Amino acid sequence: MDIKFIHTNSVLITFSIFFTLNIISSPIVDIESVRKSEEIGQFRNIAFGYSGSRGNEDRDNYDISLSLVNNSKKYERLFVFEKSERTKDDITEDESTFLHARLLRQLNNKSYDLEAYFQSSENPFQSYKTRNLFGAGIRFSELKKIKLSVSLLHEDEESLDGIKKKTERVNLYLFKDFSFENSSFVSISSFFQPSLNNFSDDYKYSLSFSYSIPVSEKFFINFKITESFDSDPPDFAEESDQSFVTNFNYSF
Repeated sequence: MDIKFIHTNSVLITFSIFFTLNIISSPIVDIESVRKSEEIGQFRNIAFGYSGSRGNEDRDNYDISLSLVNNSKKYERLFVFEKSERTKDDITEDESTFLHARLLRQLNNKSYDLEAYFQSSENPFQSYKTRNLFGAGIRFSELKKIKLSVSLLHEDEESLDGIKKKTERVNLYLFKDFSFENSSFVSISSFFQPSLNNFSDDYKYSLSFSYSIPVSEKFFINFKITESFDSDPPDFAEESDQSFVTNFNYSF
């Protein structure tokens, strides 16, 4: 694989306004924007989010996320942590945490790379007490216009009512971006995760559209819309879920 960019250190701080605060809505987090693929070096990304209301109800919603990337010529390492909290009248209603770790091994003279990942989340917003998964697969490295990966994963879930479920799934990931003359770009990413034992009736998918506008060399604005679907959601959760996010990003 050709290495196009070489960096020593990079820090990115993101200030976010969330129209709908919905952390961890995807079956697997969309890490394409933070993994710094084909770039060598160490990269750090920290993001803060806040939304609130005053009047009939006093509400405060907080979100913080941290990502660490360490890439070399042979390995790409990624760690992501996110935490979200919702309060009403100074009383915490819900807390959500999320952790994702990933390792990619680049193979010389091959059309694909090997990768493995682990993900753990607690998300009462979607009726999950815990959701843990780990998987391994291949990422096709010679595709120029799209990013494509295929893997097998083991999923271990527990709902708020204590119902436990273990599932083996296929994970198909697709990413595509489009650049424009003003340096803005649109990116589309999608996951599809059917169960190996019940392919047609037990599946999850996520589809995201993102539009990024550069304001200057170090500052840009990002708009993102995500649709997620779970054909067998926990407890009384809805099958479909949507989120809308606006990010203000500054790097230095």
